[in-house]
Amino acid sequence: MAEASVNRAGGTRRPLERVMRIHEAVSRGNHPNCSSIARELEVNRKTIQRDINFMRDELDLPLEYDETRHGYVYSRPVNEFPLLKTSAEDLVSLILARNALDPLKGSALEATLRSGFQRLQSNMSEQVTIPWTELDQAFAVESRGLTEHDAFVFDRLATAVLECRELKFEYSKLRDPRPEQRRLQPYHLVEVDGGWYVIGYDLKREARRTFAVQRMKSVQVTTNRFVRSRDFRLEDHFAGSFGVWAGGEGEGSAYCVRIRFSGFAARIVAERRWHPSQEVILVEADGSIIELSMQLTALEDIARWILGFGGQAEALEPAELREMVAGQLREAAALY
Repeated sequence: MAEASVNRAGGTRRPLERVMRIHEAVSRGNHPNCSSIARELEVNRKTIQRDINFMRDELDLPLEYDETRHGYVYSRPVNEFPLLKTSAEDLVSLILARNALDPLKGSALEATLRSGFQRLQSNMSEQVTIPWTELDQAFAVESRGLTEHDAFVFDRLATAVLECRELKFEYSKLRDPRPEQRRLQPYHLVEVDGGWYVIGYDLKREARRTFAVQRMKSVQVTTNRFVRSRDFRLEDHFAGSFGVWAGGEGEGSAYCVRIRFSGFAARIVAERRWHPSQEVILVEADGSIIELSMQLTALEDIARWILGFGGQAEALEPAELREMVAGQLREAAALY
């Protein structure tokens, strides 16, 4: 009876879905075995064994059973799933098509096409992140469309990310007058708040870094290949950031940030979840004054956020953040 129940549940799982779940588990180093996968997917153990044989024999994936860990591993790096290989041209076409749908916004056809785009992008989820909730955020171009230069640069970046090839480019920091030559092993291409960013391993800084695509010039895709770090996950990379910018890997402990809000700012801040680590303390029982604390690895984005609340927000800790905000206020006051 139990066996029949499992088989019926397994009937709702498509073979490709099962294979992809196995691939994801092995790629992340979870060392799954037939029994553990069968329990998770609610299918028969023999079904999973057939899926594994298919992956190994038909898809030529280097699946091996590790006796010491009692689970499957890949004996060599697997950067792309054979059935779902995506080219840079596919990705650029996807962005262009999405941007062209603006006149259909709100229609039933737009909803159908957006669902299709989401399925296509899910095949690249380990390398590319595109929030599809708002069509007008595509590639940060609004209604002006994708320029020829944008498409050219984006094509090269997509090629490097999808094919695991190193990049050479000139990068202009906001505070530096001259661009600097950089070399990068690009792990992930992500759209955040309408802007595109590349995250990867900076060979010069020997740490993970985030680069704004619009400030990358003379982009070249080299012939040097690299193995994408298996421990890289986008959610982990952004875990200590308040916006896009996270502190470089291995650059010290997180900052304990503490901010005091009053007036309408206190009520606005208390109503929302701004960061996974946040804690809100009522200084006044009626909520007119609160303190917000969180653990962050970078201060630039949180400083700009505090400044947006004017005199109703005060950075209390750390001292670096307090001085950063004070410095910006002094510069702003000097203009008036």
